[in-house]
Amino acid sequence: MIDAFAAEAWSYLGIALVVISLRIYFKWSTVGWRKMTSDDALMVCAGLVYTAETTTAHVAVFYWLGLANNNITDEHRATLDPNSEEWRLRVNGSKTHVIGWFTYTAVMWLLKTCWILYYSHMVENLNTMKIRIKIGYVFLGSTYIASICMIFFKCWPLERQWQIYPNPGNNCQPGFSKLQVLFIMALNTATDLYLMAIPIPIIYKTRIEIKKKLLLLILFGGGFIVMIFGILRCVTLVTVGANSPSQSGQWSVRESFVAILVCNGPMVFPLFRRWLRKARGLGTHGSNSHDSYPLGANANRYHGQNSSRSNTLSRPRRPSHKFQHPLSIPNDTAWGSDDAIVVAEQGGKSVGEDQSSAASTSGLNSKMSKDGLDTGTKQSSGR
Repeated sequence: MIDAFAAEAWSYLGIALVVISLRIYFKWSTVGWRKMTSDDALMVCAGLVYTAETTTAHVAVFYWLGLANNNITDEHRATLDPNSEEWRLRVNGSKTHVIGWFTYTAVMWLLKTCWILYYSHMVENLNTMKIRIKIGYVFLGSTYIASICMIFFKCWPLERQWQIYPNPGNNCQPGFSKLQVLFIMALNTATDLYLMAIPIPIIYKTRIEIKKKLLLLILFGGGFIVMIFGILRCVTLVTVGANSPSQSGQWSVRESFVAILVCNGPMVFPLFRRWLRKARGLGTHGSNSHDSYPLGANANRYHGQNSSRSNTLSRPRRPSHKFQHPLSIPNDTAWGSDDAIVVAEQGGKSVGEDQSSAASTSGLNSKMSKDGLDTGTKQSSGR
């Protein structure tokens, strides 16, 4: 069992670091180092903390044999010698569980912060979205502080969390504390729901092909998968018997791994599509995006509102001054991972068009191009 967990945990770590590296490579190959954004830096930090989390789980299982102050009867506690090897293993195992909770919480909230920063780069002129994001910052900060306080103060003084005898009670058993597990799971779920409430309504409103809409919903609704893993983790830890070894470390590693994959999906997916097109011999025209990433309203500055498809194709590209994310909302929303979707929503004035245009459209209009990410040149206008 120990060897199986080692193979599982370190395989997860290796895959996660590769995915993070692919994200960084995609951004570097698209805009260069100077235009890397804060969410990319935080993702690197999340990878480092995830490494620490995996190491902590490894130590808890391999060095302390999965023992802690929870999987022991009261009779055994009373007869256990404080100088014995088992006492040492249980004390150190409990301390390691406390550290594991800190690393788990740090990874999860770093990834949530990456999401909120990712969204903040999209909303330059959409006040409603800006307000949601500002609320999101406060929500994430307050829930993270609450989680840390729960880890620290659910059992005080702190050393009671590795007390063996007398029985310190369930709240003082870091690998088995039901209050801690349920509290952090609730905050984790609530923050995931809030983060998904930012892009999903916009994607849902876009008038695009069902296939593309479903793809977007999957990429940006992956938080549901993380929530499922979080709930499974909670159920497993809460229902395990008081005298059974805790599986907190194992499930923390699994949930963090899934969260890293989901958080990097919108960045890594376009890269795989680019490589797939090259492999099929279809990427000769749409594989060079090193100096241009025009999406949404910014794309209109390059191509003009009333240009024809042929004129757009013949115009030379101009370098974009600001990187646009795969889901980019400079004025309303545009997403392009080889497919750029530009949505204009009329609310008294045109929001998805260039500020200098005098458009008087109403309702929800959408424009779509097949190679928005890589070329930014085959965009149709006025559809």
